[in-house]
Amino acid sequence: MPATPLLALHQAANAEFIEETGWQIPASYGDAVAEHLACRESAILVDLSHRGFLRFSGPDTEEFLHRMLSNRVKELKPGEGAYNTFLTRQGKFISDLYMYKSETFVVASVAPGMADTLAEEIDKFIIMDQVEVANETENSFCFGFFGPESQEIIAKAGMGEPSPEEHGHMTSGNIMIARELWTGENGYLLVGHRENADSVWRALSDAGANPAGIAAFESLTLEAGVPLFGKDMTSAVNPMQAGLEEKAIDFEKGCYIGQEVIAKIKYLGQVNRGLMGLKVSGDITPGPGAAVHSDEKNIGSITRAAYCPTVDAVLAFSYLPRAQMEPGTEVRVACRGGDAKATVESLPIYRNDSEAIE
Repeated sequence: MPATPLLALHQAANAEFIEETGWQIPASYGDAVAEHLACRESAILVDLSHRGFLRFSGPDTEEFLHRMLSNRVKELKPGEGAYNTFLTRQGKFISDLYMYKSETFVVASVAPGMADTLAEEIDKFIIMDQVEVANETENSFCFGFFGPESQEIIAKAGMGEPSPEEHGHMTSGNIMIARELWTGENGYLLVGHRENADSVWRALSDAGANPAGIAAFESLTLEAGVPLFGKDMTSAVNPMQAGLEEKAIDFEKGCYIGQEVIAKIKYLGQVNRGLMGLKVSGDITPGPGAAVHSDEKNIGSITRAAYCPTVDAVLAFSYLPRAQMEPGTEVRVACRGGDAKATVESLPIYRNDSEAIE
């Protein structure tokens, strides 16, 4: 079983663990609510080393990936990045990926458990192109660092000045630091070789970062309206249904796999259902797959849900029919002991409005 390079450190800190995609990772350090709120008030450091990490290299890399993916690649300059999707010819997800361009290669951070799948699917299209794909997940660490004090703490830790652009990135020594706003706050993704994981974690912790587990990351991304691949996005849906039209699709870039289907949805119709937030009454959290009802009809199911401390409510995601996508629509969610009332919410439900994350 693969393990985070910081397993011993987390165990020494009395972390509570869960297993995700075969990895043992910290769920919390004893108080997930406090960890969530620390992100809103200062900054948290989350071990996301179970995320996949791919490196694309070779003289045809940018041109090849530009033909494969839904967002721009070819025009990226070193230090720039983009959120992207790789789709089937039917426009459904194979994977999403956060892509970063350097001087000599392109790297991608992908959802837990997806690195092998994405590498294998992309490799099917490499015929005459000079492109190599390397899965470096088990040789790497990946930390999420989020909160209003994150930039200040990175500087205090001696790691330099991160890029001000979303998906923009820089290197500090051998560590890539990319700006990602996954929690609704300023934030960064830090990726490097696993032998450096301990020193980076300790440097940020000594500079003021608060350790947090995946439970806080889940509730923070729910509030921020950020769907997670493998949980909120699967091969059953397309990026338009997941609300990624403005984030991951460039309608001017030309052809890519699945482009015809996505263009038809954009210019000739609308999604028949889309990802929406739900604010669930009461204090019971529905599980993944819990049914959503309207007028006694089953209209969808919960992808994930959690108690979210910033808004002091249980929030959930669900793909709902167009007729029920209007914010304020009342539905019911199957919970233990009976149905709970819920209100449809537009996404994001929470986002820090400071100029720092514009």
